[in-house]
Amino acid sequence: MLSLNMIAQNQNYPLAKAQSQVKSTLSLEESFNYIVPMDLEHIFQAYSFIPGIDSTSNDSAWIEPGMMRIVYFDDGSQSHEYLLSVSPGESFTYKVNSFTGPLSYLIEQINGSWSFAEDSSGNLQIEWVYEFIPKNRWVKPLIRWFIIPRIQVPMNRALEIMKLELESGKLYPYKRRFGNW
Repeated sequence: MLSLNMIAQNQNYPLAKAQSQVKSTLSLEESFNYIVPMDLEHIFQAYSFIPGIDSTSNDSAWIEPGMMRIVYFDDGSQSHEYLLSVSPGESFTYKVNSFTGPLSYLIEQINGSWSFAEDSSGNLQIEWVYEFIPKNRWVKPLIRWFIIPRIQVPMNRALEIMKLELESGKLYPYKRRFGNW
């Protein structure tokens, strides 16, 4: 199966990447299981004209391929998010589409992928990639020049929040009242 990175490189779609090296207090598998179902409103904050996430519609842990949820942004817009694949302790992929608000004029879909690996020192290496599928070829430069530089900030902030929690052992208490997570 082609990774989202390979698909993006073949199609020359704009990419945004965020990476982190974490000295987690948890094992690779435990760190993975902590990050995948993370409440998005806890980690994804607004920056410039990129809205933050207010809430999501899922009522159980976001961990099973095939799950769909609505993502509500703090500017009143929303999107649909579909979990495509989960390889425990290694990676997960998802797609985001059906944007409302200003992004609906520029972006057809965002493909997201996270990968996890341990280096020889036991540090956790995390990579998060967004692949932007533009509405048409005319908006591709706008995505490259305006959206990607601005989306990098909330992506990096989100990784920093999770890194601090994993390294300190002060883990975020999930706020959802549903499910046992």
